[in-house]
Amino acid sequence: MKKQPDKISKIGVAIDFSGYSRDTLAYAVETANLTQARMVLINIINQKEMDAMEKAVNAEHPNQFDPAKFLGEEMDRRKMKLRTLVKGIPAMDDMPVKIRISHGVPHVEILEIVRRENADFLVFGPKGRTNFKEFLFGSVAEKLFRHSPVPVMSVRS
Repeated sequence: MKKQPDKISKIGVAIDFSGYSRDTLAYAVETANLTQARMVLINIINQKEMDAMEKAVNAEHPNQFDPAKFLGEEMDRRKMKLRTLVKGIPAMDDMPVKIRISHGVPHVEILEIVRRENADFLVFGPKGRTNFKEFLFGSVAEKLFRHSPVPVMSVRS
């Protein structure tokens, strides 16, 4: 007798605000509706981007970059952006959704949130906002596929 796969009860959805984000979210919503799963929207502020911002600001105005202030403001901005994205998908009107924003190395932080939230499925887009860095150093998607403790789905438009 074949063992039945466990039911999907919580879906982690990694959103990077690329052109794929809306389709990624729409696919996750369809899956959540089919399985009655809850959703956790995940967005990561890349530490490399934060370091670059600090360097740029401090080059113009030495010692003026406040990492804690920047991080707080950026987290608030991204929460609003995620809420706006959610409002644009009618099927989500009555769906409870958690939003988790963190900062650090994207694939590490995404997987940490998946573990902390006890998600049992992870959905993300096929590409991030840039291609060149990932071509040279390996993509976030590739690292998620290799290291995820749960099944993953990369959604193409």
